[in-house]
Amino acid sequence: MHSKAQRLLALIRGRKRYAYLDEYERLQWFSRERLLNLQFERMKQLLAHAYVSTPYYRDLFREVGCRPDDIRTCQDFAKLPVLTKKLVKENVDKMISNSFLKSELKANTSGGSTGEPLSFYQDQDVFEQMYANQMLALKMAGWTGKEHIVQLWGNPKDSKKASAFQRIREAFTKMTILNAYKYNEDVIKHWINVIRSKGNTYIYGYVSVLTDVADYMLREKITIVNVKGVITSAEQLISWQRELIKKAFQCEVYDQYGSREIPGISCECEKRKMHLLTHSAYVEFIADSDQPENMKKIVVTSLSNFSMPFIRYEIGDYALPKEGPCACGRGFPIIEMKIGRVTDRFVTPNGNKIYGTFFVRQMYGIDGVKNFQFKQTDPRHIFLYVVRGSQFSESDSEKIEKIEGKIREATGWYGLSLSVKYVEEIPKTMGGKHRHVVCEVE
Repeated sequence: MHSKAQRLLALIRGRKRYAYLDEYERLQWFSRERLLNLQFERMKQLLAHAYVSTPYYRDLFREVGCRPDDIRTCQDFAKLPVLTKKLVKENVDKMISNSFLKSELKANTSGGSTGEPLSFYQDQDVFEQMYANQMLALKMAGWTGKEHIVQLWGNPKDSKKASAFQRIREAFTKMTILNAYKYNEDVIKHWINVIRSKGNTYIYGYVSVLTDVADYMLREKITIVNVKGVITSAEQLISWQRELIKKAFQCEVYDQYGSREIPGISCECEKRKMHLLTHSAYVEFIADSDQPENMKKIVVTSLSNFSMPFIRYEIGDYALPKEGPCACGRGFPIIEMKIGRVTDRFVTPNGNKIYGTFFVRQMYGIDGVKNFQFKQTDPRHIFLYVVRGSQFSESDSEKIEKIEGKIREATGWYGLSLSVKYVEEIPKTMGGKHRHVVCEVE
């Protein structure tokens, strides 16, 4: 199990993730009925809290003519209006609970892969529960707490040289984070060497990045024998990708689903069934007239963020609830993912790959833009399609003009040509979602 050192470090830092993990490990074996009852009680607590402490939800309840006490069933709850990204963007300050100081909350931003990126706030407890859910997902995949974890993730700060404290923390937590924002074959070789050096290991990372690593390993006939499981996240895991990653790493592959707005929605067990984490989120499946019967729109309520509640949030993905218990014995309900978020990577002339979220970040702070899309058509050319909003200003135009230089400077892609085109509309995917990043080179 987890070492005393790991738990001690978390305790010293005032972190509650291991206490939450212990709770979740007990919960997973409860009956489905008991879990759903506990989930509804948790949701009722959230509604009562939101009503008394957030102007947005207080106004919303008054508009629909009810109070939290009036919601006694899931059918009552489904009568509340859906929360869209547009509403979040327009009501950020009104959605923050007055039980928290805004200055003490953590600002976060969505990855923007299914629609407009938006800013929101979370308290530290949200992150503690998120880490606990990540560990629960790892344990459902067979992790015992003794194996090392290597994350192939996309945080720019991870590319900085590790501080002495970070090195000590890595030794205590047995977790290594490798920057996956920009990589080529030489970087992949380095990742493979790191993974091999860690003993028994679980890998956690982006679907597309792990697919590229697996493809390279198979082409180069590289074998790794110390990886005991791979957990994918952030993008939809397609069956061919699962098989490719499984073949390369010679282990099982497990998927996890969540978002920055609402982490910890579901994860796969050892039977490869996707389970809803009822303690973390309440998920509804809504029929969509534009989609076939087996495609249900996901509307989700976070049960962990009391500082800025997300209640009946239209996340932009599709899934289907499945009936019956799982052979693993857990009471968590089962779902089947249909259309999930997809993020492309751009390819430079020398073969480097730059993760799409990097480009999305270049648009943050340009408030007059209603929508946008980066599309790469060849190794030297990217189109930036921009839909101007009613508040688009000369300042926004100037910021957009500087993006090409910022990309060149940050990535060393000096031969890049960025063409900006202002358009009225950007086509969506078959699931009705917008892709901010499209690569037509691969």
